[in-house]
This record gives sequence, structure tokens and C-alpha cells, in this order.
Amino acid sequence: MGCRVFGSKVLSHPALVKLIESEFEAVAIYNNAGGKDAQILKEFKEPAWNYQVVRFIKADKSDIIPRRDGINTVAGIAKRMVMALEKEKREVPKELRALSKS
Repeated sequence: MGCRVFGSKVLSHPALVKLIESEFEAVAIYNNAGGKDAQILKEFKEPAWNYQVVRFIKADKSDIIPRRDGINTVAGIAKRMVMALEKEKREVPKELRALSKS
């Protein structure tokens, strides 16, 4: 699934967006841009011009859960969100659990 479809189908799902905004600090890094975006890609060892990757990291930039690509459905992203919250021993909203099973 390409980035535009991922953005318009997955990251535009109203319930998922609401949960992302309430439980996480979302940051978009463009993999086809220079400057700061390119520096961050290099720091995280992410290839340029790759398909989208959603990572869950701590303030110190360490991964909360291991990096995994190819997650491109609402349920798939929701499952990763549940895993990240559980790993951090945070409460998981029931709406998120429901989305992870859809």
C-alpha cells in the first residue's frame, strides 16, 4: 500500500486519529525529503523512498516495541498501539482494543 492510500484510508480513520492524538505524540517524517527529515531517517537507519513505517519510541528515541514495517491496516496499527501502551504499562482505551480486533 502506497503512502497516499495509507494516509487516506488508514490514517484518516476518525476513531484511529482520535486515539493517536489522545495517546501518542504523532510525528511525520518524510522519506523523500532532505534536511531534518533526511537526518532523522539516517539516525533511525530508515531507508529513503521506503514505504511507510510507524514506529513507537520513547523520549530518548529508543523503541518501545520493535520496529516493524508492512503494517498498513487500521487493525494492524491499532494492534501496534495496544502493544506500545501495554509495554509502557499504560491503560489501553477500550475503543482501541476494539479497533485492533476489527
